[in-house]
Amino acid sequence: MTDNNEIQVTKKDIVKHYLATSIIYIILFILVTLCPAYSLNVTNENIDYSVILGFYVGGYILFAPILYFILKPKSLLDSRSLTIFGYIKRQFAKTSTLQESLNKIVPTDKEKQAMMILFMQVFFSTYTAHILCENFIPHLSYNFDFLKVMFAQAISLASTNGLLEGTKQFIVDTSDVWLKIIFTITAFVYLISYLSDSTFFKNKIKSVDTTPLGVLSCICCYYPMTILTYAFIKVTDQQLLPVNDTNLLVVLNIIVILANIGSLIAIMSLGTKAGNLTNRGIVTHFPYNIVRHPDYSMQIIYIMATTVPLYINTSLPLFEKIMITLTTFAWIYIYYLRAITEERHLIQDEKYQEYCEKVKHRFIPKLF
Repeated sequence: MTDNNEIQVTKKDIVKHYLATSIIYIILFILVTLCPAYSLNVTNENIDYSVILGFYVGGYILFAPILYFILKPKSLLDSRSLTIFGYIKRQFAKTSTLQESLNKIVPTDKEKQAMMILFMQVFFSTYTAHILCENFIPHLSYNFDFLKVMFAQAISLASTNGLLEGTKQFIVDTSDVWLKIIFTITAFVYLISYLSDSTFFKNKIKSVDTTPLGVLSCICCYYPMTILTYAFIKVTDQQLLPVNDTNLLVVLNIIVILANIGSLIAIMSLGTKAGNLTNRGIVTHFPYNIVRHPDYSMQIIYIMATTVPLYINTSLPLFEKIMITLTTFAWIYIYYLRAITEERHLIQDEKYQEYCEKVKHRFIPKLF
């Protein structure tokens, strides 16, 4: 058997991979921008997020061949784009029996991996680009100006009513803005990850989870699949934290902010390896040296902190409180499913097996 390290990447390998990938990117870009689920949401008054994806596709077409000819990455010898084209080509091959026709429809493991990776990159890069363009980029200046104004008001209040009162008011007034900033930083990290599958960025995808349960439990948390998810898991129309007691409201807002900061720290520690459904290499440093799923732990705390206060709102009818309970447990179970399906995929990696021996618990240190 010939070692791939001994095989040289030829100009033919580069051209074939480049052309195949360019064609796939152009077709997918057209399909995404025409898809009703996205075309209704691609623009707001300030920005069209399809522009970002367009720049990415255009940037690839212009600069990829230069980088390929300079770096000659060995990954081109196992081109996922050519694997996908090979599958498509096979569908047009002549067959003599019905069984042969049916067999060629079924993708090989390698083809299934290549197509799922492509789907994952398109699905999540589109989602994260939308989050950035809708919630962060257009409002970036406003958010920071708002924080400055609220800080000035808090200082003024602290000078008359004391530092504690000024601090509490600042937390209550600005908690939503802090969350938006955290969410969009997270989206930015994910976008870089999804659009930069490369050994150069140390995030080359080794494998992707192709199991139906793994994929479904993941994408059900993201638009446009959330349209269907919310249809089955009813979300209350009540405000986020319907609490009249100022001190309790401050505490809850601090918990929510800290939970999301904890989630951001977990994602930042993954860096370019962040990304759903994929194995891009095992991370074992903080906070992944404490529990195996620190991001999901923080997400569960966030869910609890934003739903439990609804029980305090005694004006809600009993039926709605029961639905809140079922919804809360449903979302927690979804994150539990995501954790165990991810582990089922990652456990195929010997390094992850070693990691599990060192870090025993998924969500709560020394407990669970």
